[in-house]
Amino acid sequence: MTWGVPLGALHVASAPGAKGMGMARLTIVNDSPELLDLIGEILEGDRHVTTLIDGNQDDLLQRICRSQPELLVIDLGQGDDARNGWGLVQELRGVSGCEEIPVVLCSADILALNELEPELKATNRAAALRLPFEVDELLQAIHRFIDRQEAPRCS
Repeated sequence: MTWGVPLGALHVASAPGAKGMGMARLTIVNDSPELLDLIGEILEGDRHVTTLIDGNQDDLLQRICRSQPELLVIDLGQGDDARNGWGLVQELRGVSGCEEIPVVLCSADILALNELEPELKATNRAAALRLPFEVDELLQAIHRFIDRQEAPRCS
């Protein structure tokens, strides 16, 4: 069971007992309510504090910063061509305190992910996740970063 507090297009859910247990703060951004719900349900069982953000908002960068994530999962196809998910990540990394935030970039556009792969590998703080994904693939991508000691938090 999760408890959620809707904040406009922002939804914060925490697993029972997660507070104070050192669980990671995860922020998920996607313009598909169905995918947001699915990822939220998956992460509920993994006992993390999860913020789900509707990607159809104009103030995504501010919403992401307010959620203070230790890890961001975002859709590559988020927004228009000028401001896609990776572009938003680049903007986020320009915000003081958010420079090292790890990111899992999701997309069904395999060609676009392949084009970004060298850049993602060079950062050592980003991974690609192809849609559709298996639950284990999502959890492995997330745990690759949050299981590291002292994961940075966007503050």
